[in-house]
Amino acid sequence: MTEDLVKKIKELEKENKLLRLASQQWEHLQKVYSESNDRLQELERELSASHERTERALFGGDLAWWDWNYKTGKVHYNENRARMLGYDVEELPQTFGDITRMIHPDDYEITMAHLESHLTGKKPNYEAEFRLKTKTGEWKWFFDKGKVVETDIFGKPLRLAGVLIDIDARKNIENELIVAVDKANADSHAKSHFLASMSHEIYTPMAGVIGMADILKQSKLSQEQEEYLNVIVKSATNLMSILNDIIEYSKLESGNLVFHEKPFSVHQVVEEVTGSFVDKANEKGVEILSFQDPNIPVEVVGDPVRLRQVLKIFTDNAFKFTDQGEIRVEAEFVSWDNETVKIRFNVCDTGIGISESGIKKLFTSFSKLESPESMKHGGGGLGLAIARRLIDRMNGKVSVESVPGSGTTFSFAVHFDRYKDTEVADPMKEILKGVKVLIIDPQQSRRSILRTYFERWDAEVDECGKTEEAVKLIQHQAQIKRAFDLIVVEFHLPGMDGLQFATSMKKDPLMRRSKLLLTTSRLFPVSSSELAAAGVLVALVRPYTLSRLKGRIKEVLTQVKKDFSGLQDEVELHMRDDQKRVLSILLAEDNLINQRVALVTLEKMGHATDLAENGKIAVEMVSKKEYDLVLMDMFMPEMDGLTATKQIREMEALDPTRNPIHICAITANTSAEDEANCYEAGMNSYISKPFRLEELIKILNRL
Repeated sequence: MTEDLVKKIKELEKENKLLRLASQQWEHLQKVYSESNDRLQELERELSASHERTERALFGGDLAWWDWNYKTGKVHYNENRARMLGYDVEELPQTFGDITRMIHPDDYEITMAHLESHLTGKKPNYEAEFRLKTKTGEWKWFFDKGKVVETDIFGKPLRLAGVLIDIDARKNIENELIVAVDKANADSHAKSHFLASMSHEIYTPMAGVIGMADILKQSKLSQEQEEYLNVIVKSATNLMSILNDIIEYSKLESGNLVFHEKPFSVHQVVEEVTGSFVDKANEKGVEILSFQDPNIPVEVVGDPVRLRQVLKIFTDNAFKFTDQGEIRVEAEFVSWDNETVKIRFNVCDTGIGISESGIKKLFTSFSKLESPESMKHGGGGLGLAIARRLIDRMNGKVSVESVPGSGTTFSFAVHFDRYKDTEVADPMKEILKGVKVLIIDPQQSRRSILRTYFERWDAEVDECGKTEEAVKLIQHQAQIKRAFDLIVVEFHLPGMDGLQFATSMKKDPLMRRSKLLLTTSRLFPVSSSELAAAGVLVALVRPYTLSRLKGRIKEVLTQVKKDFSGLQDEVELHMRDDQKRVLSILLAEDNLINQRVALVTLEKMGHATDLAENGKIAVEMVSKKEYDLVLMDMFMPEMDGLTATKQIREMEALDPTRNPIHICAITANTSAEDEANCYEAGMNSYISKPFRLEELIKILNRL
């Protein structure tokens, strides 16, 4: 075999090898192609199925997609858009400018503003609700949502994509709801107006009943007549309470109860509530006590009217079910932070108590406990339900603790905003720091309240309930040359009264080093001469409020008596004090019964009173004569009290030589809104119908 032949054979073998490799590669490529083709067909089928599902979803959800070439203005969308508007696809505009011309004129500007906010980067998405005109000429509501999906190298938009959603049915429902809400608000307003009118119509004759009963009480009556009169007053008062509850509950139900927050004194609210129940406490033979934590700031920010309302509801409830023992109204400082102060309020009684099952029903509207003791008392079962709702509105929570037969405690804690302008150090801490105090009182609860006060003021406190024990303590302290600086002694002591105890101390050289403060109730009045004879400078009448307690302690420690000891009732002082000047008073009142009640009451006090039958006449009379006080009814014919007050204030502003008249509103409407309206009109004070003699006296004593 020649060399050339061998060479050719090798070349052929090499080519054959290459052919076999190429054939193998071709077979592999064919296999890969076949597999890829199968996968591609599978993906096409999946894509087709996905597209079909998407189309069904868009169709079922009344959605239309759109793709907007921002640069050219060309917009692509699916056939759903045409279907939703009633057009064929080829009938719809294809550019953004033409499409926007289909938007309702009232919706165009706000829609473009939403789009611009997204295009400029102010909002992450474009969202807008607008109406589009259908082929039939009707307007249909849509929700449009999309976003920029492509930008150039400078971040400017190139393409936007999104969906258009049919919301016409939802919008129709919303519009129906808006109409329904407007109607409900109108009905609620009408209801409130009706309630206000009815409350005035009901309270006006009730004011006459109660007012004339108060006047009749001051005349000479037989025992039988006095009993009948007391029944009338009690029945009328109970009816007023039920009416107040119904009207207040109606306001809560309709959402018309408005809270007016302003700086106010928690201490003053507790004192007012406690003082308003003193007569009832004396009538029932139940003692009412109050505690106002000195650590509570002078003022906080909240709604004093609603707080007072809740405390009165709980206190009135306590009186219903307490026939002996005591009722305490307490305000305790809990905590504070930079913005708020937390205060807990307690109303405690020693009444019949409530069972565990009864507690669960307490705050249910129109629900009353079914025990024999509970059924004796009237009421519509609304008071506690109202209190709970008011506490809820104050973001508080009410709790009840009770032992059947031993009493009940209602508690609730509220966060008030701090009013830092009035947060000052308590001067009583400087006065009483290190002062040694002894409290002598047979009743533990009264001792506890006084002890807490003095401890808050950093005094050193001892207490006892018996005179024998007190004498030993006083003598011991005097012997070790650390006599009590202050001794607070109760008038009603076992074996002897407080004055007798004070007299015995005065005779003992060791014991008379201490200064005495006598505590007593209005049921055991003590004259100034009796106090002086026993060596007592002043006396403190229960329920001892914080302000009165502070004043009496200062007087005793400084031995300077600043004013009357307060043993007599404020009303009695006004009625009996011959030194009080005669006031010139104008009564603006249209109701004949209320005129009679007020005129007789003021005449008995010795004041000169003129009568105006409406607001217009009142303004004319004020323009001709200077009065010390105008008692202004809010609702009168021709001109109401608010308008009359505004005109009087305008008249005073034009004549700087005139002294501003004290104008007091008298109204049956007792809501916070009405009170605010009175003060905005220029009134100085506010009392409700039927006004109590005590309320009127407080106004007169300011003049």
